[in-house]
Amino acid sequence: MKYIFKTPIDNNYFFGYYDKSPLNIDNKKLLACRVDFIDRMPTKYDTLEIGYFNWKDSNEFIKLSETKAWNWQQGCMLQWLAPSYDSKIIYNDRRSGKFISVILNIETKVEDILPMSFYTISSDGKFALCIDNERHYWHRKGYNYQGVENLDKKKGIDENDGIWYMDMVTKELSQIINMKKLLDHKPLSNMRDAIHYVEHLMISPNSKRFCFLHRWRLDDGGIYARFYTLNVDGSDLYLVNDSGRMSHACWRGNSQLLAFCGLETPVNKLRKYKSIIKYFIKPLLPIYHRLITDNSPSVRNRLIGDSYVLFNDKTSNKIRLAPNILSEDGHPSFRPGNLDVFITDTYPNQKSIAILLLFSLSNNKTIMIDSLNSIKGYDNTGYRCDLHPKWSFDGGYISIDTMNDKVRGIYLYEITRKIK
Repeated sequence: MKYIFKTPIDNNYFFGYYDKSPLNIDNKKLLACRVDFIDRMPTKYDTLEIGYFNWKDSNEFIKLSETKAWNWQQGCMLQWLAPSYDSKIIYNDRRSGKFISVILNIETKVEDILPMSFYTISSDGKFALCIDNERHYWHRKGYNYQGVENLDKKKGIDENDGIWYMDMVTKELSQIINMKKLLDHKPLSNMRDAIHYVEHLMISPNSKRFCFLHRWRLDDGGIYARFYTLNVDGSDLYLVNDSGRMSHACWRGNSQLLAFCGLETPVNKLRKYKSIIKYFIKPLLPIYHRLITDNSPSVRNRLIGDSYVLFNDKTSNKIRLAPNILSEDGHPSFRPGNLDVFITDTYPNQKSIAILLLFSLSNNKTIMIDSLNSIKGYDNTGYRCDLHPKWSFDGGYISIDTMNDKVRGIYLYEITRKIK
């Protein structure tokens, strides 16, 4: 499928993560970030320009603001502010030595400052959920913000770390859950002496519940991840998946979640034990990685069980979706108004080609939208460019970030036909 719009190739443009739309409610304005380099990680001195394109009429970038709190994978969390998704935008910034949120009226240019940087926003625009980006600075390279170096938060375990609720009107902050509660919930021996953090928060469409990852680094250098759901008021914590292998997820309605992950296999179960990791798994890692790299998706699935899995929240029910077809990690999200179809992508293959595709649950069918080139030297770095596909609010358009033109750019595709 041919894109219908792309940003100019005389500069670098991108948007960020896959769970929000750069298009406003009537699809006339396309939000974008602009930067004059792509070949290194950002520093505390690098400024990201924020603006938009009236893409149907012009390829001119209309600058609105700037930020110094950003990264290549998630940008500055730039998005249209609910519930209108039109006149106001919100993004993260660094000001006066703090990470904060900025609401900007794009017509009046009036700013409203919120006291903490946000991670995700409810569909009604009444609240945001936040993590501590001062702690993320030390422990999550590639997904952190530069410029605030709080040494008190450099330690491996901070029991006061966690997730916060931020009222968008009163600007009041309250902690929903702390790290101590997560460490005490069905503890594992591999948690000891590890570096712990939370991330990848996503709120359900009805704004009542959210999912998130609790991650920690293992002795073998790998990461163990738990996938949780929780009510916004902090009640009813549920451990959705405890295999240790969790990647990208999304909500399917208000009671189901789709994630690329591993289910429990004999290999995954062994990773729960600190002594086994240290004395048995770590020495065998070279052989393990050779098996994963040199064999087919079916071999990888048998060894580690990674595939797209559909979970029913607060139950043990889980369904693996076409593991021999959808065998690669990606960034999924369901088409608005159609819970049968989701968009996702792949990481670049050995030829530096990434695939953008749709999948229908009802018939186990994939539809390739496009194949796109990356820049090979960037593929395994923190400044790589994942496609991060994003739906418009009406499900009629898909946008991606790409280096297909040897610069960072945004492509826009129109999805006009009905997908079954």
